[in-house]
Amino acid sequence: MAEESSDNVLERLDEHLRAHPRLQDRLYRQLLMTLHTQGVVSIERIYDEARLRAGLAPTPTLDDPNQPAGKRLDEDDRVGVEQVAREYASRHLGVADIDDLANLVVKREEARELGDIANLDTISFRLLADHVNRFCSIPLGATRLDPSEVLGIRVELIRRLINDQLEYIGVAKNFLHVRDFENLMGRIVGSDSGIGRIGGKSGGMFLAHRILEHSADSDDERCRIPESYYLRSDVINDFLELNRLSAYRNQKYKSVEDIRAEYPLIKGVFRNSDFPVEIVQSLRGMLEEVGTHPLIVRSSSLLEDRFGTAFYGKYASVFVTNQGELEQRLQILLGAIAEVFASIMAPDPILYRREHNLIDYDEDMAVLIQKVVGRQVGRYFAPAFAGVASSRNEYPFSARIRRRDGLCRLVMGLGTRAVDRVGSDYPRMVPLGQPTLRPESNAGEIRSHAQRGIDVLDLQSRSLRSVTLADLLSQHDDFPLLDGIVSVCRDGELYRPTGTMVREPADQLCITFDKLLAESDLADRLRKMLKRLETAYGVPVEIEFAHDGTDLYLLQCRCQTYPASASEPISADKLVIPTNIPPDRVVFTAHRYVRSALIEGLEYLIYVDPLKYHEVSSSQRRVAIGRVVGRLNRALADCDFALVGPGRWGSKDILLGVPVSYTDINHARLLIEVARARGGYVPEVSFGTHFFQDLVEAGIHYLPLYPDEPANCFSDAFFSGSANSLAELLPDDADFADEIRVIHIPEVADQCHLRVVMNGEVGQAIAYLE
Repeated sequence: MAEESSDNVLERLDEHLRAHPRLQDRLYRQLLMTLHTQGVVSIERIYDEARLRAGLAPTPTLDDPNQPAGKRLDEDDRVGVEQVAREYASRHLGVADIDDLANLVVKREEARELGDIANLDTISFRLLADHVNRFCSIPLGATRLDPSEVLGIRVELIRRLINDQLEYIGVAKNFLHVRDFENLMGRIVGSDSGIGRIGGKSGGMFLAHRILEHSADSDDERCRIPESYYLRSDVINDFLELNRLSAYRNQKYKSVEDIRAEYPLIKGVFRNSDFPVEIVQSLRGMLEEVGTHPLIVRSSSLLEDRFGTAFYGKYASVFVTNQGELEQRLQILLGAIAEVFASIMAPDPILYRREHNLIDYDEDMAVLIQKVVGRQVGRYFAPAFAGVASSRNEYPFSARIRRRDGLCRLVMGLGTRAVDRVGSDYPRMVPLGQPTLRPESNAGEIRSHAQRGIDVLDLQSRSLRSVTLADLLSQHDDFPLLDGIVSVCRDGELYRPTGTMVREPADQLCITFDKLLAESDLADRLRKMLKRLETAYGVPVEIEFAHDGTDLYLLQCRCQTYPASASEPISADKLVIPTNIPPDRVVFTAHRYVRSALIEGLEYLIYVDPLKYHEVSSSQRRVAIGRVVGRLNRALADCDFALVGPGRWGSKDILLGVPVSYTDINHARLLIEVARARGGYVPEVSFGTHFFQDLVEAGIHYLPLYPDEPANCFSDAFFSGSANSLAELLPDDADFADEIRVIHIPEVADQCHLRVVMNGEVGQAIAYLE
């Protein structure tokens, strides 16, 4: 400590005493503790000196804890203690020490008041925000409050503003500090008099970002989150009350058919309803701040992205190009928020809640409004690339791939193609421990399994569009990181661009990400991020991300959820592929993308004939086929059954698969996608999509079949020649018997059931009657 005048030290002490008259006792108490802990003088010696000056004997040292230590000091004596402490402070402490101890006392007092406020049963957002701001306005100081002094405040702020789930709080309290809430609360939209939470999706992103900030070893390992605004969960209550829509909360108790039929009407009603004036004013101010940058309005339900219930893709997320005059942009934004509100009443989330015993939970919908990550390229706006990454890889296609290294699903442009099953398209599936490995063996296969459509925001038409690479590059040939994203097709082979500029025409380019994965640290960076998050959460996690060409952005983080049965190991002897099954009892075999599983006792097969489905020319009938599958799914809810159908179940392109949602398949034990040589139905092991994560969470096993490959067996006689029980189960749908066959296995196979053995280690599966 540099030498300082004793008068300066005492003068600074008196300044603090005058500035905080209510804290004088605590300031002197902290002064005593500072002198003691710095080894200047013990508290006992200060008291003894004060007693001697008061004409009292020093405090006796007694070994008997039942004897009093001596006469208590009266008010005059305490003044003596303070005087002795001041003398020692003037000789041994500096001005900085006095400032630090005073800062600590003030922080402790503000922390106590903030804790009292946060613990009140009823508290307004404005009052809570004011106390958080007051606490955060105090300088950090050299000495921090002990974590035990603020842990309760962290917990209460998390519970009131983010998430009340104990598992989430147990993780978040270790990473979210009181000061983290200051910036968060400045971006929360809601009435000053109300209180609500920012919901699961917002909370997951916010926590994950803080975890990664804490664990980053260097600036190169840091990631960003988009500029975000948080519409609190209580706003939906004000919205429903204002428009007399509260009765719609009882939709969750109706039948699935009624919910499905009424949902379009509800969306229309919500989109044309009014918002409270205070909320409209806040959103107008937000739009003035962000300008015309494109936005995405995302659901952030209180039930979403929680431990055990992820609600993968159950609620709406709406892109807003945010172009035009302010008032026009405001009305479009309000409509998007209303659509997200309405998605609480959609069939999928309601049935999901029923299955997870959450139907009676008073769910509220918060909304996350974010700037879309990306850059403008001519009339289009999109990130360079985006994707979804999981800390565990459940479908390794090579023995060199370790499950714990994780998997990434990577696409050029907006990440919608990474989480949705769309078109006859393929993302790049990246095992993060071996990023250059891929299942294709030659350039022809790589090209046929490459991404073709690129999702972008069209700023002119003000819509979300899918465009070709040629269309995108025609707007501007300087697309960010293009040399890392594409390969050049030449003489039947694929080559990485040698420089940063790609001059070849678009018809000679193929989206492969080969150069990016081989020459950058993206895969390793994602793997480390996932590992840190999994360690913090204590369970496997999944993230969504985007890259604008300069920075990597974290968009979402949620726990990967698995059924309880997934933790039960299957003995190796049960997964041995039997070789002595009579050919007439084998129903099918498979040799691609096989995950280890044993499925016994299957009683029914629901089979959508790929060739018959291909012949259906009406989109309405294809949609109707999906609805019939849904009714069968509910009719057989108490039975063990498998779904077998063409191409991609749940694809947004009904030409490539049966249009079903979670409510239509959730009771199946096995879902099979069939690729026939005719019809062009090509399965995709789309691990990482919302649809696929639904399968994993519900414990539905997945298997692709390629019947026309010579090594595989597929019993057409069994699938197409067995008696059809559709009319018995659903008499009103008997006219769909050509496309949909329901095979009651014991009835057609002498009381046998179907046994499916899937061995991921050897990459083989067999289904046979036993």
